[in-house]
Amino acid sequence: MALDGLAVPVVTIFGESGEVDLGQNARFTRALCDAKVDHIFVLGTTGEFPLVTSTERAGLVESVIESLGWHTDAWVGCGAPATPQAVANATAAEEAGAAALVVVPPYYLSPTEASIKRYYRAIKAAVGIPVLAYNIPAHVGYALSPSLVHELGREKCLAGIKDTSGSLDSVQGFLHEAPNDFVVLPGDDALVASAIAAGAPGAVMGSANVVPRLALELVASARQGDRARVEELQTALRALLVALEAGPYPAVIKYLAHRLRGSDVGYREPYGPLTADERARVDAALVPAEPLLRPYL
Repeated sequence: MALDGLAVPVVTIFGESGEVDLGQNARFTRALCDAKVDHIFVLGTTGEFPLVTSTERAGLVESVIESLGWHTDAWVGCGAPATPQAVANATAAEEAGAAALVVVPPYYLSPTEASIKRYYRAIKAAVGIPVLAYNIPAHVGYALSPSLVHELGREKCLAGIKDTSGSLDSVQGFLHEAPNDFVVLPGDDALVASAIAAGAPGAVMGSANVVPRLALELVASARQGDRARVEELQTALRALLVALEAGPYPAVIKYLAHRLRGSDVGYREPYGPLTADERARVDAALVPAEPLLRPYL
């Protein structure tokens, strides 16, 4: 199975009472498949995975996988503070039909490197599908090191890493002297073109929830080395990112998916919808972006 191209870290849609809305999540997934994205990444950071209970996870993952179309597959976020919990998430995801797992390291407390290795080895020992590490130090509280990740890659424990550090240097650090067939995917939309030019085979792009065709074309053009087209696409992406940064995350992604694509969305407290003032700021930031985005909507 290829771990390249565009992966979309999908939002999780909640109903009016805050419940996980399986039908709306399935429809959101199907729309992205219709846009021909390569991978749906469910229960990542954009999917607000800490808000979803273990009981809810099963139904959500199953509904997303059942709704897949085109040639799109599903990656599932499985990280947890405790190894048994992460292993349980991983085995359930594989049984549901996940094609790969994206696993944030233990968070909140600060584990040693030895304990992080045991954590990833335990997960991989429990499943037969690829496992990607997830480096997101702003939320986990520490960064994974290239040496640790590459060691696990050489063991075939890890197939790759999603790096959402906000740093091209970090992406390049994971690419430098990486094991054969080890995949490094940027998770910061602004770094996608540079990371692919440096050797990444694809990207994980939150903005694809809003304008999937723009993200798809950017990844494809960057992989083809079409610099002129990449710059044109990046101009539109940068304008969109200004709007995405004008409101609180993750509500702003849901708001813009509804605003630009008509997607039905829903929220779970404490991460509710944008306030009137927040919507006004986002709408104002969106004005210069809309003409650039229109060809991809």
